[in-house]
Amino acid sequence: MSTRRDFLKTSAGALAVAATRPLFGWQGANNRVRMAVIGCGNRAGRVFDSLARNQDCTFVAAAECNDARLSTFMNAARQTFKMDTVTDYRKLLDRRDIDAVLIGTPDFSHAKILVDAISAGKDVYVEKPASNSVPRINAMLDAYNKGKQVVQVGTHQRSWDHFIEAKKIMDTGILGPVTHVVISQPGTYARPKEAEAPVPAGLDWDMWQMDWAGTPLGAPKKAFKPGRLGFRAWYEYGSGLVGDWGAHHVDVANWFMNADNKQPLKTAAVGSFIAVPDADPEMVPDTFSISWLFDTHTVTFANGVIARPNFADPKDPDIEGWGVFFIGTRGSLQVNRMGYAVRPSVGTTVRRVGPPPPPTAGNVNLGTGAAPAGPAAGAPAAGAPGAPGAAGAGGGRGRGGAGGPGGRGAANPNAAPLPPIELNVYINPRGGVEEDYPLDVHTRNFLDCIKSRNKKTNASMEIGWNSALPCLLALESMQQNRVLGWDAEAKKSKAV
Repeated sequence: MSTRRDFLKTSAGALAVAATRPLFGWQGANNRVRMAVIGCGNRAGRVFDSLARNQDCTFVAAAECNDARLSTFMNAARQTFKMDTVTDYRKLLDRRDIDAVLIGTPDFSHAKILVDAISAGKDVYVEKPASNSVPRINAMLDAYNKGKQVVQVGTHQRSWDHFIEAKKIMDTGILGPVTHVVISQPGTYARPKEAEAPVPAGLDWDMWQMDWAGTPLGAPKKAFKPGRLGFRAWYEYGSGLVGDWGAHHVDVANWFMNADNKQPLKTAAVGSFIAVPDADPEMVPDTFSISWLFDTHTVTFANGVIARPNFADPKDPDIEGWGVFFIGTRGSLQVNRMGYAVRPSVGTTVRRVGPPPPPTAGNVNLGTGAAPAGPAAGAPAAGAPGAPGAAGAGGGRGRGGAGGPGGRGAANPNAAPLPPIELNVYINPRGGVEEDYPLDVHTRNFLDCIKSRNKKTNASMEIGWNSALPCLLALESMQQNRVLGWDAEAKKSKAV
């Protein structure tokens, strides 16, 4: 049987970090951060376990309005904390024996709970995405800016070692100017339509929707459908793959492009139900393509992946084909949870010199008067100085070419020449979609910031706001079927 002792043995790395940190400026009971978990779903359980692996953190209470969820959550190890359990999270916020809360509820309800928690003086770890609408994330940021509380958003790739290493590679400028970022992530949460059904025993459906709150931060009251509990698929409760995985990938794009304080100037998104044609129309489309224009670069995001056949070949390894691609004039950098890959540009074939094709090439009779293959009269041969694709030529298409100015890392004419880019693939031996050791670093950072009273966590509320915003603007663009701009003063979208 698992016990709390097992928790404390599970993550030797997290404990080693904890042991080296001075515990200054903290007045918690027995030097422990006392926490409550609000929302007892699968992801909340993973974060709960990560926090629980730290000896200076304990859980004293849990809030969950679905008895079935609570029953599944309360395995033998978690029961050793002997937590008080309530249906209404508000009953926990006035307790003086709770220092911080873990919010693991559906996306739409993050905002109201975080605002209430900060008002009650509680520090907050909130799962990503921060929320699922622009008014909600604005309310969260406003509460954070007015309060003194520590907030960590669950975009834990910010704490992952090989992402940090890839960011250092990006910062060398080796790729040349980077003006395009491409995000690729397969999948969908859409599902076929289903009928309304009676509310199951043990589920407070009004509480789940937060209809009782009398606030726009709650969700409009809807009849119960079992699929609504799978909240990620729905515009009202989640944000589909666009906001769920998008929050992670846009976060990395912002981080690597030094755009944590930038918002897209224009957002254009299209989507449709193609993979699941009989999906409920209240869900986010299962097939989509998104473009964002920033001041120095563009970002695109689609839920499709180009296969990389060498992934399984130990002689020629490669990371999987999804993730974030930073495309420069000299090469590209791809990063995902498997690792990263730096790839040199491949020169474009322009007017290849060779023998002319036979008269019937391609089953087309070219006749006898066809012009010979090769460069046009007076044009330099491919590869010659001044030819398209030559090193140093405009556009920088040649392998290792210098590229032109503009964008992140724009070429400095007085800078020393950059070395040639070599193929560099790093596969993290502990990489994987659901790997917990970077989460342990992320939760440890949250606890350290609580004790030091440093609001700048690895993924603070400002960062979480900027990571969620482009995705939420994309959902608005998709629903309104038009290109949207951003009104920075009013903090809302506008027509362009």
